[in-house]
Amino acid sequence: MQYGKMIYHHRKKLGWTQEKLCEGICSVSHLSKIENGNKEAARETIELLLKRMKVEKEEDTINLDEIMIQLKRLWNLIERADYQLSKQIFDELILNEELIRYTSISNEFSIVIWRYYIFIEDMQNARKKWKQLEKKRKKFSQHEFVKFLFTLSIFYIKEKRYDDSLLIMDEVQDLVPNIEVEFQEFCFYRALIYQIMNQPSVSMYFCNKAIPIFVQNNNIKRILDSKMLLSLQLIKSKLLDKAELILEEVLDNSTILNDKTIYYNALHNLGYLYFHSNQNKKAITYYQRYLESVQDGSEEYYTVISNIANNMIILKEYQSATELLEDKLTKIEDKNSSLYIKIQVLYFEAKQEKCNLVKYLREVALPYWIKNSESDKLIKYYKILNDFYKENCKIEEQNILLQEYNSILLSILNKKGI
Repeated sequence: MQYGKMIYHHRKKLGWTQEKLCEGICSVSHLSKIENGNKEAARETIELLLKRMKVEKEEDTINLDEIMIQLKRLWNLIERADYQLSKQIFDELILNEELIRYTSISNEFSIVIWRYYIFIEDMQNARKKWKQLEKKRKKFSQHEFVKFLFTLSIFYIKEKRYDDSLLIMDEVQDLVPNIEVEFQEFCFYRALIYQIMNQPSVSMYFCNKAIPIFVQNNNIKRILDSKMLLSLQLIKSKLLDKAELILEEVLDNSTILNDKTIYYNALHNLGYLYFHSNQNKKAITYYQRYLESVQDGSEEYYTVISNIANNMIILKEYQSATELLEDKLTKIEDKNSSLYIKIQVLYFEAKQEKCNLVKYLREVALPYWIKNSESDKLIKYYKILNDFYKENCKIEEQNILLQEYNSILLSILNKKGI
């Protein structure tokens, strides 16, 4: 037990000076050495100092070896994405947080607890822990520093600081070349970042590195997560047959494991796959099955609704798409939100109101998508505008549109460094 840390912490908490605490017990210089860990004080001195601050000296009862075993177990459960068991271990560990503060494993404890907060996406507590750890990082051991950096890279992903996360991962790999062995999620999270950054080939490379590592560790949940991620990259790379085989396998395995989260995500990815393979009826079926798992009125709910409607429009099922979208538009309060704009555009398409669609695109949708660099939507809807002007012999508007389109896409590509 590091009693010096304990004494310093409680003295500061009370707002006492060293002189006030040590009067009649020991000298100020003696107390200073105790607090800084430069001197091992007599048991009687420690007890007197703690008694003056009314701090119970019950910390002797902590079994640090048992705590370390629990910390390792919690870390492993997080790596296996086991929410239920990890919560049980966390609840037991957190009871000792105040006592652990004054021990040799305090940094290890804080890093693992921080990792848990990130895992359950309790970002308020995660940010607090991060700030606390940042103040102590200069005193970390090599092992603690590497663990801290790896956890920081995951924290940055949750904070959507993807470039920063990759920089940290590179730093960790320089320190520990075989980092993917020490932290089995390393390649998985790299794959995830490259997927978010729309670099499917690099993401596939790291997915294919992650899967054997999870297999070696018998980490079934993460094997399926990696295959799910790999399937998305295969779809983006037009390797649809291979993606379909992987997703059917994931669907079967998730049914056997009774993992509803992976099961429904596989349904969603199959909907995405069948959309890209022009099997729009199958896409609608899988998206509708996935919708059963989504909270009504959530952002994800409206995204899936728009995907269903889009497939209906492609199939020229205009009435069905109109009825679906008309009901949803009245329920979205923020008329300037990305979801509302997307659904409103689809609604005009479903109603086949070309003039209203063009007007809304020019006044609302395109400016929003330009501002947010949504190149996929710009490519699709600039073509629709171009076709409209061409059909209506509006040559001047068509020429202005093409110049604008080229300029905007060039600007977006430059922003992305392409």
